[in-house]
Amino acid sequence: MRLILRPPHPGPLPPKGGEGENRSASPPPKDRLGERKKKEKSESPDAMKKKILITSLLMLLVMAPASAMAKQQVYGATFPASFALYVLDPELLAGWNGPLRDYEKKFIPEKYHHLPILGGWYGKGMIPDKEVLLRAKFDKAFSLTGDHKQGNDALSVLKKLGIPTVVLPARTLQENIAMFRAMGIEFEVPERGEALAAYGENALARVAGWMKDLPESKRVRIYMAQDVDGLTTTCAGGIRSEVFDLAGAVNVHACPENMRETIIKISFEQILRYDPDVILINHPTFMDRFPSDTRWHQLRAAKTGNVFFVPHEPFSWMDRPASFMRFIGAQWLAETLHPDRCDMDMEAETDKFLRLFFRLELSPEEIRSILK
Repeated sequence: MRLILRPPHPGPLPPKGGEGENRSASPPPKDRLGERKKKEKSESPDAMKKKILITSLLMLLVMAPASAMAKQQVYGATFPASFALYVLDPELLAGWNGPLRDYEKKFIPEKYHHLPILGGWYGKGMIPDKEVLLRAKFDKAFSLTGDHKQGNDALSVLKKLGIPTVVLPARTLQENIAMFRAMGIEFEVPERGEALAAYGENALARVAGWMKDLPESKRVRIYMAQDVDGLTTTCAGGIRSEVFDLAGAVNVHACPENMRETIIKISFEQILRYDPDVILINHPTFMDRFPSDTRWHQLRAAKTGNVFFVPHEPFSWMDRPASFMRFIGAQWLAETLHPDRCDMDMEAETDKFLRLFFRLELSPEEIRSILK
């Protein structure tokens, strides 16, 4: 309990010893007592109510816990930063980087739909309007160093604008775990930060246990289809492929070392040469188009029915952006690729994750809809 404000003292304390001490022990003189009663009777009922209200409010301020006071407002410089703030404590979030999609709104209370759109640093050179940031008057910014260039650009601009900024690394899955612990301390919700971090630790340890001693020959060759046409993908050996490695898979698309952290456009002919065992689709529009685009039907994955849509609700479980959602995404991918090694009820685990991170209580039908 935090002491915020004390009610005013009713009057000066009598001096210790001597005449003052004797006065405080004796009853008040009749004339003074009569004057006080007369004064109280002369006060109007409205004045008395106002006095009682003010006294009550002061007492409430003294007794109010820290959590009841106004929270600081924090701007997430990128989508992953804003998503992390939201799950840590939605009351911290000063605004969104862009409008929420309809499918995202289904999982976010309406009061947060109307937060201001502040822009941010993300793909294809998108940057926020500096005047919008200054007018928003938030307390501080929060940035993650997942992308070196975007992170450096954001920090440079925020520094020039005089906006205090909290910066944490969050490229790898382990860094996302440490991120939540650090956020809990920084934003004064350490128990919440620890709960989210502990879930991530347990999830990654579980998947690692499932894949222990998995022969290289049993790793599944996958192609990650991004964007509306499926011809954009991620590179093997990059941070975005970390979740594939953990879940017993191999990304078929190799890139030069200096390009491993980028998202690459490739030709369909290249995908034909790869002929992956499994195709993961990470875009809802392409998922809708896939059944009618017959050229994809030539691939082994399509012929064997091993084409899977990456769950994307409330936010993508894998990529675009690559975030803490990979805690549940890694488990889903491992169970999808190696069901014989994974002793887990995916519906129950999804429910557990959404209850903890998003404070959601969904029906079994809603959970199944997310996983379909």
